[in-house]
Amino acid sequence: MCGHGRSGWWLGLLGALLLAGCKEGAETRTPPIEDQDGQPDAGTPPVDDDAGVPDAGEPPDAGLPDDAGTPDAGPPDAGAPDAGPASGPPIPPDASGWRFLGSAQGGPREVLGVTQDEGGNIWVAGGEDGLCLVRPGANTFQCFTMADGLHPWAAWKGKDPLPENRYLKVTAVTGGPSGVVFVGYQGRPNCENEFYKPPGQPEDPAIYKSGDADRVELKADGTLSVVHYDIHSPAHSVPGYGHREKLCTVNRIVWDKATQGLWFAANHGLAWGEANYQGGEACASAQVRAVNEWAHVTHDAQGNEVDRELRQRCKFGVMEHVHPAIQMHGTDETDEDSRLAGDVWGVAVRPDGDVWMGTAIRSSRFRIMTNGVGHVGTGAPWNFEAARKQSEEKKHKANRIDIWPDAVAEPIPPTPAQRKDDVVSDLALMPDGTVWVSSFAWGMAKLSDAGLVVDQALTGDAERFVSSLERDSRDGSLWIGHRWGRGLMRLHTEGTFITHNKVLGGLAGQPVWDIQVAGTGDARVVLVAFGATRDGANNITRPGSIGIYTGH
Repeated sequence: MCGHGRSGWWLGLLGALLLAGCKEGAETRTPPIEDQDGQPDAGTPPVDDDAGVPDAGEPPDAGLPDDAGTPDAGPPDAGAPDAGPASGPPIPPDASGWRFLGSAQGGPREVLGVTQDEGGNIWVAGGEDGLCLVRPGANTFQCFTMADGLHPWAAWKGKDPLPENRYLKVTAVTGGPSGVVFVGYQGRPNCENEFYKPPGQPEDPAIYKSGDADRVELKADGTLSVVHYDIHSPAHSVPGYGHREKLCTVNRIVWDKATQGLWFAANHGLAWGEANYQGGEACASAQVRAVNEWAHVTHDAQGNEVDRELRQRCKFGVMEHVHPAIQMHGTDETDEDSRLAGDVWGVAVRPDGDVWMGTAIRSSRFRIMTNGVGHVGTGAPWNFEAARKQSEEKKHKANRIDIWPDAVAEPIPPTPAQRKDDVVSDLALMPDGTVWVSSFAWGMAKLSDAGLVVDQALTGDAERFVSSLERDSRDGSLWIGHRWGRGLMRLHTEGTFITHNKVLGGLAGQPVWDIQVAGTGDARVVLVAFGATRDGANNITRPGSIGIYTGH
């Protein structure tokens, strides 16, 4: 399934059906030995009656707080906007440290993400309206589209597949160095499975090469310099696989400045990218290349080595992918192709460089920097394959965290009736090493540094639909955005929840898709993406806006 989590009836939940379709590769060392010829990722196996989506409950009907404004009258669908003008109340006036900008200032009709680069430029993921910019000191937007160089597709065999079928929908943004923003896109429908059609059914590269991400730099003359991240694995780059095309829709992006790495939270799994990638096949980091080199070895019938070829996992600026999947009910437990994965929405980089990832099914610590700890003779910092195994292999089930538990635990595959999919929406790492996890369906839970659930919050029927989190660098408080009309909250360090809905007015009834904090101390800025609301026919009734908070 390839569809952005914001564009189905139940946000993120449909992504829980995604089947991993990935088998285990051979043992990997530096360089590792691989004996098998590469096979393609098997894709998504058929879904039988037992693989349906469990019910995560209806949207709340317990009413809204007095200052929450009017909720969306229709389903939470962020698909194609109506071509006509949107109606609805204007955005609220600036007050109490808040400033609001929306379509009246030239902004996009839909707002799916907001960020700030180190130069103070504010960038907005504007869906089909493209990538929008508010320069420092400005009060109006400038929006960029494919005509300005945005590149939500990749070439196939050196050619641009069907230019007339290109599709632009900016879904995620994260700021980088001054003038640089990393931009995620939605792929076209079925982009995840298009490459894996049965024999005799032609695959369409205009579909499976759609989406992914760009590195966008604002040049001095106001134009853009764009480098595309084609998130895939060429043939023979991943042990045990041939060419792989699975990830295409990017939900969130995190820039790890300390390592100059990017983390793409996407459909089906998590991928890594080089933040300074400038194009070409070879990854720039010599350390990353060295650790992710492996040897493909073939043997004759007597077991004698007859050929050895060095291969490289890091190509085109990316390494992909990992997902803490579980066994699918009703399948052979030895079949690694029949696993339940799910969209990744939550990413938080730890101080040691490892990454917490939260998906529709399970959460995990991806040990990209510490995979050699406790594993004698294996692993090293940046060893993607060793880290992947420590999230995915059956023996590492303790690293597949079921935050809102199913009725049964691994190794028992849950039936649909036994499943309670976590549908994680976001993660926020706290100063004490704990991490808050939000769910589109179940509220919030706090994990210890070891991955144990130590607290829960916002579990009531009217408040459990949480769509975004962000830690405030100024005081360590936690900003909390809701999907279903509960607006914006802030959890202060003493444990007090404070609502900002009175200032937000009607915006409090709109979905909060993204919260990001830029800067520290008194210079910090909190940025909030308020998505559009729509009617039952998917027409925008109130356009999206951004909120900029500089208060205490």
